[in-house]
Amino acid sequence: MKIRNSFIISLLAAVIIIGGCSASNSSNPATSNNTSPATGTSTGTDGAETADDSGLTQQVTQGPYYITDTSELSDGNLNYDNLTGSKIKVQGYVYAGATGTTPVAGAKIEIWHADDGGSYHPNTNGSANNFSADELSLRGYVLTDANGYYEYTTIYPGEYTGRTRHIHTNTTADGYKGVITQLIIPSLEGDQMPASEDNIAQSLPAYNQVTFTTVDGVPTTTFNYRIATN
Repeated sequence: MKIRNSFIISLLAAVIIIGGCSASNSSNPATSNNTSPATGTSTGTDGAETADDSGLTQQVTQGPYYITDTSELSDGNLNYDNLTGSKIKVQGYVYAGATGTTPVAGAKIEIWHADDGGSYHPNTNGSANNFSADELSLRGYVLTDANGYYEYTTIYPGEYTGRTRHIHTNTTADGYKGVITQLIIPSLEGDQMPASEDNIAQSLPAYNQVTFTTVDGVPTTTFNYRIATN
């Protein structure tokens, strides 16, 4: 009888152990083929990450240095005054909605940023009509082509107190909601304000922290906008 009881107890223990292992494996996300990683961004059909959970480019504060009524750039050259600094190129597309499949032709992208010393020209806001031509630098806009494509060249923007290097943009188009955002530019060796310590940079999705690849001798980055319809 003792032998029989011992056998039954051992058998029950084995069943409990096996059952416990099976339950653990079936609920473990690491072993589930249906598990998807949590993401704060999404990926469009062009392979570039979108900006936030909605898939739309994230809006940020306009800031104190926005100048309205600026001019369209000639050949996409934002550094028309030939200020000192390292040349860079920014390119990309403007899409309707979050999918990244419908280009927006004729979208207007206004651009402004500090010079390589961290100063804006002018160092205030207002209308371009209130300033002389020699007071306006590193400000203007480009329009997207029939494919929603845009590009411009400029110089590497400087950092200043409280802010890492960045480029401001304001993207608008008829029938769409405008979006003001910032491209966060990689820090240079010796910079005092990296993106990791910049509150505005940290409030933006990782996609806004752009990277550069040298193309035809010019550091080039791609940034795609996704804007909502009205």
